[in-house]
Amino acid sequence: MELIEKSNRLQFHYYFRDDSHTIDSIIRNECEKEILLIYKEIANSLGLELKLESFPTEEGGFKETWKFLGKNSVQITLIVSVAAIIISRFPVENKELTKLQIENLQLDNEIKRKELEKLNLEFIQDDDELDQKKVIDSVELVNKNYKISWRKSNLYKKLNSYQKVDSVEVIRYEDEKPIGNPRKIPKREFSKFILKSDDLPKLETENAVIDVISPAIKRGKFRWKGFYNNEIITFLMDDFNFKSQVLNGDIHFSNKFSIEVEMTQNRKINQDGDIRITNSVVNRVIASIENGQRIEY
Repeated sequence: MELIEKSNRLQFHYYFRDDSHTIDSIIRNECEKEILLIYKEIANSLGLELKLESFPTEEGGFKETWKFLGKNSVQITLIVSVAAIIISRFPVENKELTKLQIENLQLDNEIKRKELEKLNLEFIQDDDELDQKKVIDSVELVNKNYKISWRKSNLYKKLNSYQKVDSVEVIRYEDEKPIGNPRKIPKREFSKFILKSDDLPKLETENAVIDVISPAIKRGKFRWKGFYNNEIITFLMDDFNFKSQVLNGDIHFSNKFSIEVEMTQNRKINQDGDIRITNSVVNRVIASIENGQRIEY
């Protein structure tokens, strides 16, 4: 198995259409923010600590260089190598965030824990050798983090709108020595990284239990309020039969009244990269629960 050369720096090189060495300050700061947050999410996904130092910018287009600081040189090399691949490699599915990214890796779930145990990154020592398989497996784990795809989309969206940029290049360094081949992305390829929407796949939940705070007891598209997943939510009641019983006065509510439901929720990613529920609809009420007594409908 091919071994990976040690590296502790990563350079992001902007190539321009003209011979200048200046960049719009707002564009530069917005792009750097997305890149830094990508680094942060990579480290979080791999369960590793990360600190960064910035170097003075260099001419030749415009070059940004960061030095990575961590527990030991092998862990640092791993993060630098994964970051270089993640930033420059075209997504396999690049138009929408996949269900796998959203549902199967919330960064603290069982899947991530087991995969990290297999990689055993926490116990990598300074004198260990980093092989290509370890890097590839780490890239596969990191790619399941939806925030990585979303941040990368933001980065290339900003770059795509900046007419001056002709291409960008990512290269690893060990101190001042370049390591490996530069990974260059021409502007015509930027669109491959851009997600077409911030909308996420609808979340369909069976057997969700909502503690009812306030029902809508008037006719019309009024929203109910309830307590679900440790949060207060508002939702539309779309079960015609159950709603009819409520409006006819056949169902009475107490402060210990819950409903077990099939529910659909629409979601989006906010500006901080967090998933937020934008709309909740109860499609069917399976049962009501009051003082431990369950009544099916």
